[in-house]
Amino acid sequence: MPNTSAAPRSPKRRRLWQATKWSLLVISLIVATIAGAAIYMIRSPIVVPEWLETRIEERFAKDMPLARIGFGEMVLIVDEGWRPRVRLRDVNITNPQGVSFAAFREVRASFSIQGLLAGDVQPRDIAMSGVVANLRRDKDGRVALSAASGTAPAERRAATMPQLIGQLDTVFETKALSRLRSIELRALTLRYTDLQSDRMWTVDGGRLLLDREGDNLRMTAELAVLGGGADVATLSANYSSKIGDTASQFGVNFDGVSAGDIAVQNPAFAWLKVLRASISGSVRSSLDEDGTFEPLNATLQIGAGVVQPNERATPIPFDGARSYFSYDPDQRLLRFDELSVESKWVSGRIEGAASLGIDDSGKLGELVAQVRLRDLVADPADIYDAPVSIEGADLDAKITFNPFHMSVGRMDIVDGGTTLNLSGDLRAGPQGWQVALDAGLNALKPTRLLELWPENVKPKTRKWVDENIYAGALSDVDLAFRLKPGEAPQAYLDFDFQGAEVRFLRTMPNITDGSGHASLSRNRFVVSVDTGVITPPDETPVSVNGSSFIMPDVTVKDGPPGIVRLRADADITSVLALLNRPPLQAMDKANLPVDVVDARAQLAGTLSFPMKKGSDPKLTIFDINGTLAEFQSDRLVKDRALRADQLTLNASNSGLTIKGEGELDGVPFDGEWSQPFGKPGAASSVRADIALNAKTLETFKIALPPDTIAGEGRAWFAMDVVKGQPPDFSVTSDLRGLRITVPQIGWSKARSQTGTLEISGRLGPVPDVDTLKISAAGLSAQGDVTLHPSGALDRLQFHRLQVGNWLDVPVDLIGQGAGRAVQVVVKGGRLDLRTAELGKSKPSGGASPPMLLSLDRLQVTDKIALTGMQGEFNVARGLDGRFTAALNGGAPVSGRVVPKDGRSAVQLTATDAGGVLRSANIAQQVHGGALSLTLVPAGSGGAFDGHAEIKDVRIKDAPTIAALVNAVSVVGLINELNGDGIYFDTVEADFRLSSNRVNLTQASATGASLGISMDGVFATDTGQMALQGVISPVYMLNGIASFLTRKGEGLLGFNYSIGGTVQNPSVSVNPLSGFVPGAMRDIFRSAPRTTPAQDGGAATPAPQKPVAQRFEGR
Repeated sequence: MPNTSAAPRSPKRRRLWQATKWSLLVISLIVATIAGAAIYMIRSPIVVPEWLETRIEERFAKDMPLARIGFGEMVLIVDEGWRPRVRLRDVNITNPQGVSFAAFREVRASFSIQGLLAGDVQPRDIAMSGVVANLRRDKDGRVALSAASGTAPAERRAATMPQLIGQLDTVFETKALSRLRSIELRALTLRYTDLQSDRMWTVDGGRLLLDREGDNLRMTAELAVLGGGADVATLSANYSSKIGDTASQFGVNFDGVSAGDIAVQNPAFAWLKVLRASISGSVRSSLDEDGTFEPLNATLQIGAGVVQPNERATPIPFDGARSYFSYDPDQRLLRFDELSVESKWVSGRIEGAASLGIDDSGKLGELVAQVRLRDLVADPADIYDAPVSIEGADLDAKITFNPFHMSVGRMDIVDGGTTLNLSGDLRAGPQGWQVALDAGLNALKPTRLLELWPENVKPKTRKWVDENIYAGALSDVDLAFRLKPGEAPQAYLDFDFQGAEVRFLRTMPNITDGSGHASLSRNRFVVSVDTGVITPPDETPVSVNGSSFIMPDVTVKDGPPGIVRLRADADITSVLALLNRPPLQAMDKANLPVDVVDARAQLAGTLSFPMKKGSDPKLTIFDINGTLAEFQSDRLVKDRALRADQLTLNASNSGLTIKGEGELDGVPFDGEWSQPFGKPGAASSVRADIALNAKTLETFKIALPPDTIAGEGRAWFAMDVVKGQPPDFSVTSDLRGLRITVPQIGWSKARSQTGTLEISGRLGPVPDVDTLKISAAGLSAQGDVTLHPSGALDRLQFHRLQVGNWLDVPVDLIGQGAGRAVQVVVKGGRLDLRTAELGKSKPSGGASPPMLLSLDRLQVTDKIALTGMQGEFNVARGLDGRFTAALNGGAPVSGRVVPKDGRSAVQLTATDAGGVLRSANIAQQVHGGALSLTLVPAGSGGAFDGHAEIKDVRIKDAPTIAALVNAVSVVGLINELNGDGIYFDTVEADFRLSSNRVNLTQASATGASLGISMDGVFATDTGQMALQGVISPVYMLNGIASFLTRKGEGLLGFNYSIGGTVQNPSVSVNPLSGFVPGAMRDIFRSAPRTTPAQDGGAATPAPQKPVAQRFEGR
């Protein structure tokens, strides 16, 4: 390498070096001076003089012609980086007219050096403090920002908050702010007024920082929100965009914000308005190039709180919740990636989506959600001993918020391989919660039902299900819950069960192989058995299909009365075996065995009993009804065969009753047998409508005379049975349909006629009839019946027998053996022959025993009666027999009664004819003589045609005869009449005897001294006479020619007529008739009076000779 050395310097070069050294020294001194000044300025702010402030304000006005910026003081500061910075105090911004827009306590700004070198004032950084602003959201959702100071603050408006922030682009695009890098606001006070929710919030001490890097803008804010309470919520917000682009991104982090404050900010959060809790979280979203919101993403951490849509709704507490969701504003769709809830009521996780119904004002009107619930653990209101876990659920619901109403269209809860389908409504009304939930489950095990059924919800019902439904399976489970303000909650539950064993009464066998339905509604619990059987010990099964158990009110404090509505179909013995178990013991109370009858029973009824343990079984109330088919029993009515195709049964606390149509020993009946309960030894009874005929009486061994009854009627039969005693019975009837005949008295009742029959007594091997009453067709009788041990009639004793108005007697009917007519024994009383109708009945077969008659009075006519009558009569063809008596209680008579045309003819004989006539009140002047009198009934009116014959009689003190004899001047006869009387050897008369008249058709009296013929009328009631005839003196000689005249008239005689009364007669004699012999005297005789005809008979029937009859035997 060559060696090079420095060449010597020339003078010119030396001068240039010297000049350079001095120049550098000067420059260094200048720089040092400037640097010293700068260092001074950095360390000491310089207050700008007023002339310069004026120049600056003028420059601001030039650069910003629409605003005027005024300030109280300007301080110039040079930073260590040699960047000038200005501090303005008491800044006031006005329009060109001087109206204030805004005012700031302090504004700091640094400026661009390049701008300053170019002569432009361009801030690079701005910091403001003491800023007070108003932010408002109108009802249409638009937002507006204005300064809170100034008399007429400027206002910026935009459709959304991001768009409002986006208006900064226009600010940064101005030349004056084109070099601005950041804006910082400190001590920010912001009043936010939301007209949509009519609420206001205040942000105090806030800090906002806006950074610009090229065309990129980024804004961050830290805010403390004052909500009026002790707690302060904090917000941390950020925003980023490019200047000139609409697209932007923004986010908010918050802590301790109330759910209500968040809910009103955006429809995506409106569902939080039902919560009362503090929430922390973050929200991220953006705007696209068209200014449209991109999907919003939110994370919420919800603290402990309650669900309470309004003040009156009972709060539902929860411990906390967490949610991750997004909101697509274009589709108005919420998507929940997770909504987790922790609560003592219910915990779980929710995933799904919800469609928002937003109205024109931007408010959320409704929310329609489809979500899935997982990992559910429920213990609402601490109702379970341990929380219940549920696999999951799918939910479709619609929620409206003003007022709150959640409509659950579908909620499918999956649990243990089964699915519970739930629907319903939850409302928060002005008075509180209104809940209406319905649920259905396809299948469930009884044990799982009890696990899901809280012990303190309807505890009595739950306990009954736990203790009384064994095994089996449940299906078609339906649940419902209703809650209204001011009312008790109402729960409904129903389910079907199969193959179950059900106990409905502790003392009864269980229902086995049971299937049916159970329901709980309005506090009423019902278990209905569609199919099932109960098997009593040692008996055949009883079908209880259709039975049910009822708890009328499960809320009753001391235990509700249980009700069993029993339906049974089985052999009656099995059914009665059930009814005889405690507490019913129906058959023991009736003192009857359970196999007392044979039948097929179909029963239905009710049992009511206290369900409280230790209750008195006697408090059980039961009422069972049903039918008994193919019924038969020889034990229900002892020694009587009871048969029926179908009867009805009733068993209750009051007694046991069996009724219907059937036959008792072949006798048809329609009635009932009953056995009362409650009183030991109480009699059972039979009440029945029976067929009444001869067979009935024969069946019950009530013997009456043969042929007494024909036809068939109805009777009411009653019988009372006391154990160990013959049963008492009674029979009553109206006798319609029966023909009843009593031939012994000629009485009968037609079938069409009605009457009254009463029979009572005691049934046994030999019935005892102590009362027999009959009233029909004019007959009335009352008595009793005594039977032979064989059952044949011994004596039928009528204490009083009345027939029409002609018979009123006590009478006994004495049996003569089977098939033979009874004997009639009359022991007093009255018989009236005037209207008696005897002998009309057909005679019974064989000879009849005589009727023994002992009458107090036998009325023959109105004025003639036989008293103290004793006789023996044959009554086979009417009253026929001999008797003795006293006439009208006076003269003794004897005679015979014979039947004549349904009445009785009477033959009387007496040894004292005069006494008989006096007793009959016919003639008081007749003495002695023998009387023979025959009375034959005439017609049906009580009249008789008679013939009388008197032998050897005398007439004394007879005024009429005396007047007659005196008229013909027979002095001797008058003396004789006044003495021993006129003697007649024969007196005969034919007459008609009616109620108050004697019509003499022909009468005569003949004696040695006098003969008299007579005809006419004599009134027995008044004594009036209208008589005529012929008087023949010295009849012993004069009567020789009587064969030429009438009997009692001689050859010579005088015609006479008699009027007046017996005591005051009016006698007239025709003396000329004495000169006319024999029958020629009829020219002086008046026409004979006509005997009037009687009802039912001829005018003058001829007397009939009685037919003598004789009875051999008794």
